[in-house]
Amino acid sequence: MVKSRVGPFALEAPLSPSRSTGQLFRGVHLEQSKLAALRVFKIPMGMTPESRQAYSEQIEQLKTLRHPGIVRCFGGGYDSSTAFLAYELIDGESLDNIIARRGRLPWETAFEYSQELIEALKYALERDWIHGRLKPDKILVDSEDKVRVCDWRRDEISDLLRSRPCIAQMQFTAPECFDGREADEKSELYSVGALLFFMLTGHPPFQAPSEQLRQVVFTQDAPDVRSIVLDCPVWFSSIVNQLLSRDPAKRPFSLTAVQLAFKEAQKRQEQGVGVLQHATAGFSPLQLEADRGEAEKVLGIKPKKRKKKKADVGFFDQAWVLGLGLLLAIGAIVWLLLPPSEATLYAKAERLLPPKSDRWLDWKRSKDILLNMTNRYPDGEHANWAKERIAWIEAGETTRRLQRQNRFNEREKWSDADLQYWNAQEFEKFGDLQTAKIRYEAVLSVYESDSEAASICYLASEAIQRIEEQGSSESELRSYIKEKLAEASQAYDEARIVAARELWESIVELYSSNDELTEEVGEAELRLEELKSR
Repeated sequence: MVKSRVGPFALEAPLSPSRSTGQLFRGVHLEQSKLAALRVFKIPMGMTPESRQAYSEQIEQLKTLRHPGIVRCFGGGYDSSTAFLAYELIDGESLDNIIARRGRLPWETAFEYSQELIEALKYALERDWIHGRLKPDKILVDSEDKVRVCDWRRDEISDLLRSRPCIAQMQFTAPECFDGREADEKSELYSVGALLFFMLTGHPPFQAPSEQLRQVVFTQDAPDVRSIVLDCPVWFSSIVNQLLSRDPAKRPFSLTAVQLAFKEAQKRQEQGVGVLQHATAGFSPLQLEADRGEAEKVLGIKPKKRKKKKADVGFFDQAWVLGLGLLLAIGAIVWLLLPPSEATLYAKAERLLPPKSDRWLDWKRSKDILLNMTNRYPDGEHANWAKERIAWIEAGETTRRLQRQNRFNEREKWSDADLQYWNAQEFEKFGDLQTAKIRYEAVLSVYESDSEAASICYLASEAIQRIEEQGSSESELRSYIKEKLAEASQAYDEARIVAARELWESIVELYSSNDELTEEVGEAELRLEELKSR
């Protein structure tokens, strides 16, 4: 039975079919009478205090993304079994529906859409947001023919949505991200190229069955757009080809570089420069950071006028003035070549770490500075602080890697330490803190001397400390399991069969070996048997 209300919203017509990532509804705010698009998804095992906190923080971060090219998030919430995200309701159509209806887009339209798309992605990147899952159904075109990018989220929300990679996503994902690598600006550029190819030709760059697609993407170059669309300009096709390079280093330098290339193309077109002449022109901001003067020309920025020097400059021609200038220049060069002091490196790293920065990209940048500190000043005043910060950052990287690989069903890449830590975490999330603590302690005991498992041990130590601060007892665990059984029964009575079955299956899977909970496990097994016999 579908709910008729979530949070302060009344649900109206569904806007999408029901999937593992939830369902999209048209909704109206009951107090403000405002329309919204609501993504509603189930969280049958409930949420721990930590996941609730992470979810709330993610929503607050999403609300700060305000750009004409980004679908705005108004907020979200949750109850015991359901969560929701409220978005701006766009009067428009998704890119995949447009292509299904029109076959393909004229290159002029694709060019215009791509500029708007890159502008939105660049705005988000400046705020430490990478989309990472760009594909045609994430691109909306509104009633004013403007591009809007939707479905922004980070790992915490993605984990709740329990999304799995599908062939449609793989066709627009950079090859390096197939192996679980975190998306970055370079992989975002590849997705932009794939979207441009899709707009221009009407189909993705690579088409193959899911079991063969990976091999094709890793071994073959994308077809040249001009071999399919004869009226596509050479320069536009060249940009798409660079964006779709398998090697990230061969893609454009940045989103800004692509932006400059597009502006250059527009400028030369307006000036009547032929396509062939344009394609062979010397200036290209795609691979290198553009020279400031040339970039200012492309962007139409007038350089500041400099005051003319007087003809009488004899003072600066005097030998002692030239000698002093030479000494100052030599001093500056020597100063620049000297390695930075420990205090300087400490100050740089500190500015990129909490509490001064809450951006993950800043934390990753600080790691290089911290490693430089520990290498140059292993016994320095801040050496221990630097080592602790490095361990903390690497633990964060490990957490994100595990979440990403679990979401993409890539557990075969996990080490034994990864698997044991994840299993302990599952007990903690469910609320069985005693079992979780025992398992975390076992991880420390077995892998403490394994340097490759240092981050896992760091995470296990943090978890043990967290559990000890919370405190719990067997009676609390039994009460918690009974609450979950009651919740499953209520879900069953409300015809939410999937939610009920998942609860009962989790109890059996996690506690079948716990002699203290034989009665509760037996009840869950009995209810599952009843389901099978229906």
